[in-house]
Amino acid sequence: MCTFFRNQNTAAPGHKTVYSPSNTPFCLLVSAGLAGIIAVPLFLQSRKLSAIPTAGSTNAWGSAIKNLKGTSGIIQEGYNKYKNAPFKIPTLYNWIVIVGGTKLLDEVRTAPDDQLSAVEGTNDFFKIAFTMGQQVANDPYHFSIIKTQLNRKLATLCPIIEDEISVTLSEMFSSQGDGWKPVVALTTIRKVVARASNRIFVGLPLCRNPDWLEFGLQYAVDSMVSAAKIDLFPRFMWPLIANFFTSTGNHVGRAIELLGPTIRERQNIADRVRSGEVVDIPDDFLQWLMDNGTESAEGEITQRILSMVFASVHATASTLMRAVYDLAAHPEYLEPLREEVDAVVRQDGWTKAAIDKMYKIDSFLKESHRLGGASSLVMIHKVLKDFAFTDGRVIPRGCYIGAPSCAIHHDEELYEKPDNFDPFRFVRLRGDGYDMKQQMVSLSSDFLTFGHGKHACPGRFAAAVIQKTILARIVSSYDLKLEDGAPVSCKTVEFGIFINPDPTTTILLRKRSFV
Repeated sequence: MCTFFRNQNTAAPGHKTVYSPSNTPFCLLVSAGLAGIIAVPLFLQSRKLSAIPTAGSTNAWGSAIKNLKGTSGIIQEGYNKYKNAPFKIPTLYNWIVIVGGTKLLDEVRTAPDDQLSAVEGTNDFFKIAFTMGQQVANDPYHFSIIKTQLNRKLATLCPIIEDEISVTLSEMFSSQGDGWKPVVALTTIRKVVARASNRIFVGLPLCRNPDWLEFGLQYAVDSMVSAAKIDLFPRFMWPLIANFFTSTGNHVGRAIELLGPTIRERQNIADRVRSGEVVDIPDDFLQWLMDNGTESAEGEITQRILSMVFASVHATASTLMRAVYDLAAHPEYLEPLREEVDAVVRQDGWTKAAIDKMYKIDSFLKESHRLGGASSLVMIHKVLKDFAFTDGRVIPRGCYIGAPSCAIHHDEELYEKPDNFDPFRFVRLRGDGYDMKQQMVSLSSDFLTFGHGKHACPGRFAAAVIQKTILARIVSSYDLKLEDGAPVSCKTVEFGIFINPDPTTTILLRKRSFV
């Protein structure tokens, strides 16, 4: 995926983009070679979208190729020009209609699923059928298990999550002396998130198995790279191209080698329970899948777990890493955050009640998410039937609709001094009553990190608990700062609509000084 990253002056304000030149000429040549194929569907669809203005160049296929290197700039340009009205940008073979403002977003989020499909939008952009399997794409029943099991058991899971985070940080930095140590931020955060997530996905001891953890991290990266490669080709070629650019079968095979023994052990426990034996039954996502899911084969269960691993590594770790970088860039906020963490943990321990009272931690994370999202677009829906806005403008079947999260998050009509990092912004907005609408998991048309409406991220509550606990643990145990000369804002890399932190970014860390 780094193939298409380049220097970007069009990224969200305050964020820079780093360039990785490997194989760029080859991939641009591939894109240029497909220009004729690109031009035809874009032209045909553009005629149906004549009422929707185009952001950027009127040369659609040239703009589409340029958008491979990042869309945050062209989306910001369109938002500035056509605010509160739909506008469109081209992808290689289609158009994305972009809408902002409460009225238009409400029309999108309340549209019926058989007309605007969030599931199909996600499947297409992440190529779920080819990277995670047809069953995961066609029947995402694990979403309901997230809602009915994971979210309802977070109070019980919080001490378990904190335990894994504490153990992981201790193992990683126990040998460190009192001096400053450079740490590759994204690598470190991914490892901690992977351990905490897998503790609630598959439990002990597999969550600490280095082979399983390393495989999961690599799987998440491979899936994104594979999706990006497939996206270079027209839709009718995806099944063929996937044979060359994905390793789903190999991934599942390797995952079964690692996860299979645990699945068989759980099946054995179920047999013993059915025979009347009293047995301790694990309480984790794997068990919930086996108890409540519609699949029983090892491969099918494994693919479901891999989809959860992908989500935790791709989204949770990337956004948390930026918050940690922001803290290193602004160490003056360490003390007020520590005071809050120390006070609530002293009163309630490392419990869900304590995490819920960490208002400053919550606000810090939300502000970091606001300034540094993982995508320039969210709420991506595929148009399954022609969709008409109330003003009469029609979006034809086959196009996509999305919301410009980064642009909205930098709107001065929505946020005071929107380009400034103000980590306690949402604490002030909560007021004395601590308005829960300001917490990071709350949904609204002006904060879209987790989407909006009925298809918003179902795992955001667990992701928030993991992020808040990791940040709180770091705050209570370590000092952070940037290396001399490091930029105040985290460098990012873009491909299409996706924005990721630069994986080479380092921060300086040392054990907390209690002097």
